[in-house]
Amino acid sequence: MRDVAKKEEPKYILDPETLTYERQSSPKKEWWSLPLVGSLGLVLFILYMWVYASVLGFTLPKTAVLRYQNSEWKTRIDQMSQLLDQYEDAISQLEIRDDRIYRSVYGMDEIPQNVRQAGFGGENRYEDLKGTSLLEVTQRLDVLEKRLFIQSKSFEEVAHLQRSAGDMAAHIPAIPPINTDPSTYRLSSGFGYRSDPFTGASKRHTGMDFACKPGNPIYATGDGVVVKVATDRKKGYGFHVEIDHGFGYRTRYAHMSRIDVSVGQQLRRGDCIGTTGNTGRSSGPHLHYEVMYRKDYQNPALYLDMDISPQDYFNMVRKPEQ
Repeated sequence: MRDVAKKEEPKYILDPETLTYERQSSPKKEWWSLPLVGSLGLVLFILYMWVYASVLGFTLPKTAVLRYQNSEWKTRIDQMSQLLDQYEDAISQLEIRDDRIYRSVYGMDEIPQNVRQAGFGGENRYEDLKGTSLLEVTQRLDVLEKRLFIQSKSFEEVAHLQRSAGDMAAHIPAIPPINTDPSTYRLSSGFGYRSDPFTGASKRHTGMDFACKPGNPIYATGDGVVVKVATDRKKGYGFHVEIDHGFGYRTRYAHMSRIDVSVGQQLRRGDCIGTTGNTGRSSGPHLHYEVMYRKDYQNPALYLDMDISPQDYFNMVRKPEQ
């Protein structure tokens, strides 16, 4: 049996003035009401989000995720920058040694800094990175890669010349002048400007000072010939020895307590030349060691490695009693 659709029954309302019932008409639904309500809701939502983000200062969820990701990338980039600082410092030390020692001793010209520091040409290479924090890191990596390539080529050139230069390398003052056992010495003063221990005035210190007890053996740091032996106990360097290593190099060993070599004597690297002391203008027992190249004082730290084990060091030198 089919359901018969029920018709909506009319409604009547009593008119108090006429005391008659009048039929109530059904309200008409306007077609535009639904879009109006939707638009109003959208406007209110946008207004709410604006108040939420701009007025109250809250962060939208998507914005919070992006900020977190950006913070992570920034941390990684900062870590890369710190590593690049270390790598650049290391390659700089290699470049200094290369220019001032290895290339110089073989008569090779220094590599200009504008060549060493040059990056890769072409602005288009960094077009996609402009305005980003990756731009500087990428440029530094490119420069470092170029510097490492140039340095490796330079070492190849030096190695080639060294193989064809006979015993030239043996004359370079390349080993420490005293035992490397850290319990037997202390580096009391490095190369460069310092306060004079007697006057307090700033003065250039032309060598390295190894504070140690008197009597420590001193060894020639490269092959050469003794060109000066001085025995003034009261002034200047006190007991000291100068060795001419050839190829523009000289070394000086000062404030010694005993000298075991004489002028004109031929020496090999590792020969004992005397012992440490406290003679001359000295504030305490120590060895003052200098390296000169073409009459210009060099930083001895660039020529020696105090991290050599004492056993390896003694294998390179000839002890006094021998």
